[in-house]
Amino acid sequence: MSALNSILGIVVLLLIAFVLSNNRKAISFRTVIGALVLQVGIGAIILYWETGRKGLLAAAEGVSKVISYGNDGISFLFGGLVSDKMFEVFGGGGFVFALKVLPPIIFFSALISVLYYLGIMQIVIRILGGALQKVLGTSKSESMSAAANIFVGQTEAPLLVKPYIKSMTNSELFAVMCGGLASVAGAVMIGYAGMGVPLPYLIAASFMAAPGGLLFAKILHPQSEQFKDELSDDDIEEKPSNVIEAAAVGAFSGMQLAMNVGAMLLAFIALIAMLNGFIGGVSSFIGYENVRYNHYSVMYSNL
Repeated sequence: MSALNSILGIVVLLLIAFVLSNNRKAISFRTVIGALVLQVGIGAIILYWETGRKGLLAAAEGVSKVISYGNDGISFLFGGLVSDKMFEVFGGGGFVFALKVLPPIIFFSALISVLYYLGIMQIVIRILGGALQKVLGTSKSESMSAAANIFVGQTEAPLLVKPYIKSMTNSELFAVMCGGLASVAGAVMIGYAGMGVPLPYLIAASFMAAPGGLLFAKILHPQSEQFKDELSDDDIEEKPSNVIEAAAVGAFSGMQLAMNVGAMLLAFIALIAMLNGFIGGVSSFIGYENVRYNHYSVMYSNL
C-alpha cells in the first residue's frame, strides 16, 4: 500500500507539472523517463548498497571540506564576531547571516574563477554535464548546475557555469533556478544529520534532487530553442593574465553577488514585515486578532 501511495503521488505531481507547462508539445519524454529512471537508480544505490552510500557521502563531505577553508578568511576579517563565543553570549542570535552565509560566496567565486583559468572546470563540465546530457538530453551547463546543487547551495551552483549563463536559453535558466530550489547544500545535509535525521535518507534525497529538479523544469518550461554547449569568444570574458588575477576577479564577482543576495533579503524581509503589519491592522479593525501573511503562507503551502 505504501508503494502504491508513492507511485500515485509521483503520477499526480507529474500531471500537475504537465497541466502547468508553458509548452506541452515541446516536452521531451526522453528527459522525463530518463530522470525518473536515474532517480530510482540513485535511490537504490544509496539505500541498498553500503559502498555506494559511503562513496557519495565522502564526495559530499569532501566538497564541504573545501568550502570550509573559506572560514579562515572570514575569521581573519571578522575575528570574534564569527567565533562560537557569540553563541555562548547571544544564543541563537549569535548567528549573523551577513557574516556566516554571504562571505563564503566570495571565496567560492574566487575558487571557481581559478579553476576556470586552469581549465579544470571545463573538463568537469564536459565529463559530468556530458554524462547527464547523454541520459536526459539536457545541455551540459544546466546538467552541471543541477549536479552541483548536490554539494553546494543554490547561490554557489550557478557560479560553476557562470561563463555559460550569458548564452543560456530561458529553459536553461529556469532549470538552473529550479535545481537550486529542489535541493540543499552538502553542508546543510550534514547539519540535518547532526539533528538526528537518518543519514541514508538525507543522502538519497540530496542526490535524487538533481535529476528531479531537471525533470520538473523541463516539463514546466521545456526546451524549444537551440542551446549552446561550447563557449564562443563572445561568451568568454577577458582571460586573467595569471592565477592571482583570476582569484581577484572571482572574489570581486563574488562580492557583488553576496551584496545582491544581502540586499534582496533585507528588502523582501522588510516588505513582508510591512505586509504583516498591514494585514494585522486590517484584521484587527474587523475583529480578527493576530492574523499575519505568514498564516496564509502556511495554509496554502499545505494545499
